[in-house]
Amino acid sequence: MLRITGALVALSLLVPCAALAELTTKEARKLMFREKGRSVVVADVPFLGDAERKALEAYAAEFPYYGAMALSPGDPADSGSAVALSNYHSPQDAERAALAACEARRKTGAACVIIATVTPRRYKARDLTLSVEATGVLKGAFRKLEAPKAFAVSPATGAWGFARGDGGRALEQCNAKTGGAKDCKIVVADR
Repeated sequence: MLRITGALVALSLLVPCAALAELTTKEARKLMFREKGRSVVVADVPFLGDAERKALEAYAAEFPYYGAMALSPGDPADSGSAVALSNYHSPQDAERAALAACEARRKTGAACVIIATVTPRRYKARDLTLSVEATGVLKGAFRKLEAPKAFAVSPATGAWGFARGDGGRALEQCNAKTGGAKDCKIVVADR
């Protein structure tokens, strides 16, 4: 039986995204998902039985979107390879981070695989997606700021930052929260 109780649950307090071009606040708000409601997809992998799938679905449903769970099929769950991460800006960002963390922890067994992904309810790919936390800030505190203003995110870590100005302070704020990744980019700006 798969035991996830020893899994690392790293709830990143920050956010990354999938957009390449800057959007205005008005454009970005139209793309955001509701902060409530999750959808969990459990991977169709041969080592998970029906009971494990149901347990994973219930466990992962508690995570903020975007999230992912990974483990090494040949590495017993209690050996430390199981990883659950959430509050990223896209499913792809969450999956990349979960796989990297799992591989860093894996001691034996096969390469890590994604076993579950958490998205907003009725998820469809969009030009911009943000974590639950970043979505709330974009719709609230950021929206209320006067222009010029910018919102920056880190795809690798889920970090984010926002500030009035040309974007320099938003990038600085975001990069300070990445733990060294320094990959933040401006995704929303009102000039």
